[in-house]
Amino acid sequence: MNEAVDRSAKMPFSDDDTIEWELQDFGSGGDSLLNFAEAARKCRHTDQLGSLCIDVFDKLGATMISYHHMPAPGASDHSDWVPVVTNGFPSSWVRRYKKEQLYKVDPIPRHALDACRPFRWSEVGRYRDLTEAEERYVEILKEENLGDGFAIAVFGPHGRNGYVGIGGGSGKAIADETEINRFHFISQIAHLRYCELLTAKLPSYAKLSEREREILAWIAKGKSNGVMAEILDLSPNTVDTYVRRIFRKLHVGDRVTAALRGLALGLID
Repeated sequence: MNEAVDRSAKMPFSDDDTIEWELQDFGSGGDSLLNFAEAARKCRHTDQLGSLCIDVFDKLGATMISYHHMPAPGASDHSDWVPVVTNGFPSSWVRRYKKEQLYKVDPIPRHALDACRPFRWSEVGRYRDLTEAEERYVEILKEENLGDGFAIAVFGPHGRNGYVGIGGGSGKAIADETEINRFHFISQIAHLRYCELLTAKLPSYAKLSEREREILAWIAKGKSNGVMAEILDLSPNTVDTYVRRIFRKLHVGDRVTAALRGLALGLID
């Protein structure tokens, strides 16, 4: 994929709403990145954004794509179940991955979040010591004959991160550094837009006052009500009232969850 690419496509989202984008050489001033960012901005729903990404990735040579969305602990949509969206992977593998909860032992997304750059799936064992379960997962991946691919970490606001897996299919490897950079940049742009669309639909919380945010910050630092009363020159009863009010506004029942939710909502600096 070293040659310049000059393609255009139209993606109809409704009878009167069409998003246009152009796929050009990413080495020529980054105009195509700007085009993609603008097309992503025009997407009003996550399914539209997903269709756009699949179309672009397909034209760049990716036959298999996976996206793991990882809300921060404390976010209202955080859970032990990891949302995974795939395209192009064998359906039998996707069913197995979800049914056996292999995402719990898949070391590739975990390492991607620690890595500064994309890396090949097959190289994950070079970068971290794998547990027995993780080593078994790597063997399962080889047995499935999916071919090699590469892992991309994407980062969002307040710890709302994700992972993108890109594969060319069995017998095909995406090796060119420029190609990998294209996927990297597109993935990050798409993830940020996805976060924007998704968080707009999440539950809203009552606004905290300046004093409540101050107390929440001290809670996150592990301070007791008595210690906070001394620091802030307030009565213990007043601090207790603030803490209960914070819990009610954030829909939590304990201090740890309150601190995590505060971080996930950007309420704690």
